[in-house]
Amino acid sequence: MLYPLGRILLLGLGGGLGITLANPYYWGRLAWSLLYGLASSALCIGLALPLAYALRYRFPGREVLLAFSTVPFVLPTIVVAMGFLSLVGPRGLLGLNLYGTPWILLWASVFYNLGLVLRPLLGLLPGLEAPLAAARTLGASPLRAYLRVGVPLLLPALLSGGSLVFVYSFTSFGIPLLLGGPAWATLEVETYTALAYRLAFPEATALVLMQLAVSGPVLLLYLRLQEHYALGVGTYGGPKGLSARAAWTLSGLLGMVFLAIYSPLLSLFVRALGQPSAWLKVWYSQDFTPAGLALGHTLSFAGLAVLVVVPLAGLYAYAVWRGNRWLDGLGLLPLMVSPVAVGLGYLLAYPSLRGSLLMLITAYALLSYPLLARALLPSLRAMPKSVVEAARMLGASPWRRFWRVEWPLVQPGFRAGLALALAAVVGEFGATLVLQRPEWTTLSLAIYERLGRPGQEPLAEALVLAVLLAVLAGGLVGWLGRGRELG
Repeated sequence: MLYPLGRILLLGLGGGLGITLANPYYWGRLAWSLLYGLASSALCIGLALPLAYALRYRFPGREVLLAFSTVPFVLPTIVVAMGFLSLVGPRGLLGLNLYGTPWILLWASVFYNLGLVLRPLLGLLPGLEAPLAAARTLGASPLRAYLRVGVPLLLPALLSGGSLVFVYSFTSFGIPLLLGGPAWATLEVETYTALAYRLAFPEATALVLMQLAVSGPVLLLYLRLQEHYALGVGTYGGPKGLSARAAWTLSGLLGMVFLAIYSPLLSLFVRALGQPSAWLKVWYSQDFTPAGLALGHTLSFAGLAVLVVVPLAGLYAYAVWRGNRWLDGLGLLPLMVSPVAVGLGYLLAYPSLRGSLLMLITAYALLSYPLLARALLPSLRAMPKSVVEAARMLGASPWRRFWRVEWPLVQPGFRAGLALALAAVVGEFGATLVLQRPEWTTLSLAIYERLGRPGQEPLAEALVLAVLLAVLAGGLVGWLGRGRELG
């Protein structure tokens, strides 16, 4: 991770940075990327706060709505883009074309990132009850108690989630590339354009430096806020009860809100299932054969990446658990550096490996291992030391302690993290686009290739492929993480 980024730094600080900083067009892309990140954060915070309060109550369909808030975590970027195109694209179901506008990008950002703010808030809100009750006892009105006590206590969590949403939106690639058009390209899209169409390595690396200059301090802020949550999460006692009438009313209102946010996913399946001829053409066409090559490449690349991800994530999580705290923050870097930047750094750092499968699999592993490691860490930290010590006192060898005591305790976190890592690899788009070879077509690249063709038939085939990719990613997550919390 650090060596390729170092190569980007050296090249970007050479001739590329001066050329880039002197170009007003790139400053405009930076301004839009900043605005996109800030607006996305504000929208997610503004929606998550009232939704979290409403979800504190028990009503019909509550668990289904909560599940929808985590669905985007396992959906590949190109699947989400296809969902929006099927609903509000040039030939969308609603007849409203939002393609090439900032509104579709903001909607997509809320679709993807709302759960990043909503789920932590839902766990923190019960901790407000005692402080708010104390404020009411001392004479504060409900509004005054909320503004003077509740908001300051929730502020670290809100800013933490908002900063994470900002970084993900600011460095977004797939959604702006597929939905925004040239007018709303982010710095990440411009990095790929400079690399893929003009082979302008100095300018591309300088654009990556501009991104890191913004996302780096925000990442540090996020880590700082994570350490200063004002509330604990261990006080959750289940949702509160409501009268039958109030519960059904709340269910209807929240159902409409969630339907408005997540309707592109439903539209994708409706449009794809209405294209029977496209399903046949996808499976039997000889000009591209995506059902064989693309699906096979997707699964085989994911399997090879897992062979690297599992030991890498296990060793990292173990090192952090044993006290290497500086690794804790450093391990988040692959999540915050964009896949396009990782691909560009690999091309610069290892020119002799260009076009090699080793480079692609290594990039996959680097981008996905933090998801498994971050899921393992809470399980390791929650492991009762007394149980492990008891096994040691009873004469169990280290290997026997691991299999009989430690592994059963961390297995749920391992399965949930592996599910997320696999979903990320299966739908990976940015690094694949940079490091690909024509014969390495994956499902994501097959969809992108179809979108580049004119006409209705390629779009229908892209919709079918997007459904296949969504089912594949969701099936892997459901199989590995069944019954576990993946948010």
